[in-house]
Amino acid sequence: MTGVTSLPDQAFDVGGGDYQNAGDVVTVPSPLPYIFAEEKHADRQAREALFCTFNADLGFFERAVLGVTQATGARVTVVGDLRMSNPDPRAARNAGTRYVHGLAVPPTAGRAFHPKLTVIVGPARALVAVGSGNLSVGGWHLNAETWTIAAADRDRCPRLVVDAAEWLRSVARLCAISPPAADAMGRTAAALEALSGGQVVDTGHRLVHTSDAPIIDQLPVTPVECLRLYAPFHDARAEAIQELTLRLAPARVTLAVQSGHRTVLQPEAIARVIGDLGIDLEVVEDRHRSYRHGKLVEAIGYDGACWTLTGSPNLSSAALLKPVADGGNVELAVLARPSAPLFPGGVPIRLDEVPAVRISTTNHVDTATGATLLAATRAAGGLHLTFAHPTPRLVRIVASSHTDFDTWADVGAVPEGAVQHLIAGVDLPGGSRVRTAWTEHGVTRDGNLVFVTDPERTMFRVSDEPRGGSQGPIEILADARLAERWLHGVRQLAASRASIALPAAGGTSGPTGESETATGTPRLDTDPEDWLRYSDDAKSRLGTAMFHFSLGGFAALSATSTSYGSDLLQPTDLLSDERAAGLDGDDANTVNDDIDPSTGQNAELGGSRNADDESDPNDDNDERALHELRRVGRALTRAVRVDLAHLPAIDRLAVGTLVLVGVELGAWETPHGEQGWITVLAQVVETLDLDDMPAAIEANVASVAAVALYLIRDHLPTAGRPAEYLRYEEAAERAAHLVVAADATLVADYAEAISNSRGFPIDPDDVMRTAVMIVDDDPLATAIDKLEDRRPAWRVNRHADTALHVGGTFTNPFHAAAEALDAIDGAGVVAVWATGANGRWAIAARAADDLIRVEQRDGAVRWWHYRLTVLGDATRIARDNELASRVRINHGPLNRAFPEALTLLARAGIDVAAGPPE
Repeated sequence: MTGVTSLPDQAFDVGGGDYQNAGDVVTVPSPLPYIFAEEKHADRQAREALFCTFNADLGFFERAVLGVTQATGARVTVVGDLRMSNPDPRAARNAGTRYVHGLAVPPTAGRAFHPKLTVIVGPARALVAVGSGNLSVGGWHLNAETWTIAAADRDRCPRLVVDAAEWLRSVARLCAISPPAADAMGRTAAALEALSGGQVVDTGHRLVHTSDAPIIDQLPVTPVECLRLYAPFHDARAEAIQELTLRLAPARVTLAVQSGHRTVLQPEAIARVIGDLGIDLEVVEDRHRSYRHGKLVEAIGYDGACWTLTGSPNLSSAALLKPVADGGNVELAVLARPSAPLFPGGVPIRLDEVPAVRISTTNHVDTATGATLLAATRAAGGLHLTFAHPTPRLVRIVASSHTDFDTWADVGAVPEGAVQHLIAGVDLPGGSRVRTAWTEHGVTRDGNLVFVTDPERTMFRVSDEPRGGSQGPIEILADARLAERWLHGVRQLAASRASIALPAAGGTSGPTGESETATGTPRLDTDPEDWLRYSDDAKSRLGTAMFHFSLGGFAALSATSTSYGSDLLQPTDLLSDERAAGLDGDDANTVNDDIDPSTGQNAELGGSRNADDESDPNDDNDERALHELRRVGRALTRAVRVDLAHLPAIDRLAVGTLVLVGVELGAWETPHGEQGWITVLAQVVETLDLDDMPAAIEANVASVAAVALYLIRDHLPTAGRPAEYLRYEEAAERAAHLVVAADATLVADYAEAISNSRGFPIDPDDVMRTAVMIVDDDPLATAIDKLEDRRPAWRVNRHADTALHVGGTFTNPFHAAAEALDAIDGAGVVAVWATGANGRWAIAARAADDLIRVEQRDGAVRWWHYRLTVLGDATRIARDNELASRVRINHGPLNRAFPEALTLLARAGIDVAAGPPE
């Protein structure tokens, strides 16, 4: 797009809007709700999801955005500025496998790839969002940002969507971009262009960018009475303000700055420019607590008409005054005519009261050396590398595995002058880290980190997953008859051991290798030969594949070189597929509750936990498969309840791992109730350690127990304390001494093929945190973990030894306080202080069956006292006015504190007079 942009006279509404109406364009603070809206269609029509950003927080992206985006059916690509890329590999567990992490470098050194664009597109619908926020918790949640959202379908396509496709084509030509990401940008552009075949709707919005011309040259030339400006960053010489003022010739200029030294600018330079031009300048200070990262140029005409420029450009020469080819940034913005002004306003101050602020020195990736990687991609012949510029010297390539974050190994060399290079014979899994290393003036230097991209996995879409009958990781669980035969052997072993009184000391009836400890408890000798005999016996009973599987999940099974293990690769891959986003039955909220997913699983297998998720009642094969699978579940239930306690330790471990996989496959219809898998898995946990555990498998047993307890806890009801909750507490108490030995690597191996309640792969870190909470037995820490998982938008902190503070955007703080209070286990004195975004606060405090409620409304504090019952917890009382009336204890006027409340609050460490915590 070049030349002056002409805007139609029509104005658009500023506000929430409903993205689902094709042809609509609205301005909003975040695009995330609109991605949820696309997922709620539940047809998985999306083909591509593209996120262009300056700075990407991949940990936030994986916790809050990736899951729901994949649930739309799209392949996912993130493209960010190479200089700003410094990902935390411990937080970015899925880069290179579930999504492409691409990097971009503008042609001019030191310039920025700075656009903020989100696209979700398929053959039926598209969502295009152009804004100011980086792909981070600040840019998508905490900051004050400005996003313009356009929606399209086959019948109505806003002009902004067509412009976005054109821009994607242009920027791919101008910048050096990771090849997998560049390919995704091309596919995204093509998909947007396909939708433009319908009616192109002129909504009054125009996309402007720096691909072909400076943005300033694309602004309307109309008489301007007042020019209003805001950006978090200005150039040091105020060149952007000077050129905007010269071009638009306003009668006056209003400049907004943020309090607290949050706007980077040089007031003296602005004063000099304004003074030279002889224009009135008004400065207002925005004192809002949120960091205002949204950028705005707003022009008000003499007739009151308004046009705005929003998006990525700051008030800098690189953003507004130069095209990419002449040393400008890659920027993207929207010109529009809003129905209401967007200018933030504030408190008038003098320009000389504005502090001078400069950007502090940051450690950007140095692209001047040329030894900077754009991409590392798995290829048929080895590892394919792409560099931003020809390498100026010979460089070494070092790699770090997906689980060993701090160990780097040399994998090859790249000659001088290379932009593309294949290191033959190197097969690194997707998600591994790769970087360059070289010696300069006798000093070893490290280059930037990139994730190895596995194209086969990143190109996979959720809707590509096979539909139909359930499948298992091994033949035992894939064939009900085979499972019953295998478990019959287990039953025979258990019966024989149960009928023989094993000697307390020196006996030979136990498995070879077990002997008596000093306390008279059977324990495996630590002699390697004893373990060899023990393991040989176990292999003969369990089979080699099941033996290895029980000791390390699918990772150990895949490493086994036996022919039987080779036969298991196909079903294993189907079960442990890391690319699935969730269950077919998930809605957008449950999909996105997952924080930090690491590997994925087959949507059909996870979905089969509900009998009608995927099964077609007219498909006999599906019905037969489900019937067979439930037979396996019943056989496993009997083995656990009748036989498990009579088996050797490693056999119990084998049955336990089968139960975990059976849960994943859907061998039980429901987690809950007497026939649900929670009671079965809880009994497994309680029976894993019967004081006969070989030392060699202690960490294995502990790790399986930790995964099982996490899975149970993750599927517990979110309210109340039903039988399943009590069962979990019993199992956790019994296994607390055991899970302390859980090993993070083993946990990752056992959890590899298992999904959480939202259909996402279990994050091993979540399992380890659960194990720590069980060992520490800290109810407040457990409650914080629950609430962070259940309410990711809340801020939950420990306020005192027995109190939490919850902050959020909720409008009813007592509802939030009650929910948080019910998340705290135990019968002791506990309290929650909840503060809403509107300044209202409430306290919910509990001791035995007393519930104290203190709430501030309109400056007044009111006090209530309730009696808790079996059927009336704090949450129900908060949400059921009739119940609250029945269980309320009257102490007179509500504005008067009563002794019982003051005493309970004092015991909880709450001082109402001091006000809520900051």
